[in-house]
Amino acid sequence: MTVLSFNSRIFCRSAVMLTVIVCCGNNPLLSKAVPWPIAPEVSQSLGEATLSVASKRFSENRADPTAHKLLQLSDLLCVLTKDKVFYLKGLLESGAKIPAQAFGPATNERDLARHLRQFAGTRPSYFQLLLFSSSDLLDPNRKELIVAMQRAKRRGLSTDFEYLLRNASQPIPAFGLTLPYMSELPRDEGKALADLAAEYATEKLNKKPESLLGKRMIALGLLVDPENEELLYRMTLLAMGKPGEMVSLGSAKEPLLHKLGEISLRRGNSTLLNNLLHASMVEIEPDRFSSIVFLQKTKEQGIKIDFESIALEYEQFLKGRVRAITPSPAPLPEGKKLDAKLGNLLVGRKWTLTNWHTKETWFFNFRKTSKSFFKPQGKCEGKRGNNMHTWSSWKIKGGVLVIDGYARYAYDWNSKAWKQADGKKDSFLR
Repeated sequence: MTVLSFNSRIFCRSAVMLTVIVCCGNNPLLSKAVPWPIAPEVSQSLGEATLSVASKRFSENRADPTAHKLLQLSDLLCVLTKDKVFYLKGLLESGAKIPAQAFGPATNERDLARHLRQFAGTRPSYFQLLLFSSSDLLDPNRKELIVAMQRAKRRGLSTDFEYLLRNASQPIPAFGLTLPYMSELPRDEGKALADLAAEYATEKLNKKPESLLGKRMIALGLLVDPENEELLYRMTLLAMGKPGEMVSLGSAKEPLLHKLGEISLRRGNSTLLNNLLHASMVEIEPDRFSSIVFLQKTKEQGIKIDFESIALEYEQFLKGRVRAITPSPAPLPEGKKLDAKLGNLLVGRKWTLTNWHTKETWFFNFRKTSKSFFKPQGKCEGKRGNNMHTWSSWKIKGGVLVIDGYARYAYDWNSKAWKQADGKKDSFLR
């Protein structure tokens, strides 16, 4: 089988896609037709290329976990037609042989991974994390992906593939857009110290993967520069048992000690920061006179002076500073909370519309396009066989689901169904 590059497969196969990318104005990738920042033609082409890779993997191993994830991703991305997705699912269920070329020319996996990264964009979103996670399946251990995923984890976001798939169209909560805490040091100074800590940590971990000193230097660096890319990368490699390498002309020990000493003399440091700096210097140079004296005086005040205790207390201090300078938001009205709850309920599953008047049953999917949790609205699609329902949009306001501006339903928590808000019993969603 001739293996075509992703470039020729995804960009030469579809003239429509090229037209979209070249001719759609200032930002050709933005579209209201899909709830993520790429045009539907681009999404479809990415989905078909992903399906091609999945089918090839399935033809070699029906139990391939990566192939199963790629099939799920393809199902999500194929927004114009899912016929080939259904075809592959049918072949897998029946155990039939997957015909060669049935899903187009074979796609180079690394090219697909590169394009998934490209179309993930630069704006943080669950969709971006999903494409990053999928790219990592095909081209693992790339530094930019490791850093992005580790940054998301430290901000409190889930990077589980299934979770990202379910929430691809949802906005990231506010806490996922901000640093876990702000460094006490000026940005350039914090980064300079963190970079030296990363270099010295790598030096130690390369010699001894279980080096406690190396791990403590990573912790130090992240406390002064919480999203230092080199440290996020080292942190992940350490968890994988692969400390990695860093090109260096010599040991970072002396430059790191010099920088720690220099910052410890900085006016305006908190006492807790100075505790951390001196504890770090003692870790690197156990007989350092000035730092030992400083820590012993600290101990006389009843303060623990082991590195872990100092680092933990300082981290809590930094997080407390964020809470202290962030004003508490006004309490949300109960009505908005209910709208948000109903919105999540609506998009969290599939619904069946039963119309007693026409004796018809329709199967509906609802997806959210609004960025606000408390003003949920979006698009919907209903199918009955090959027929499409006329309803296309929805919103929830005042606890009532309004579809296409006229059909109004209220949720009944007892029967777990949406019933007509005017009390009629012509139709319901369950």
